[in-house]
Amino acid sequence: MNNGFRSVIGSDGSMHLENQVGSLRYDLSDGSVDHILASSGNFTSVIKNNGSIDLEHTIGNMRFTLGKPGFEQLL
Repeated sequence: MNNGFRSVIGSDGSMHLENQVGSLRYDLSDGSVDHILASSGNFTSVIKNNGSIDLEHTIGNMRFTLGKPGFEQLL
């Protein structure tokens, strides 16, 4: 679990600031909150603010959302 503030560059080139506190990940650019569920290795289940569930895979500073093209770069 990576707690703290970090900049994130999306696959479309957009950038936002996020902060993770415990199991909640706050997107400080739009105010959305994602709930981080149990992790296994580099895989994390995430309940998005719209109710959908994603599976994320983090490798180094790249965060992939399975089933979606591209990746986010964590700075």
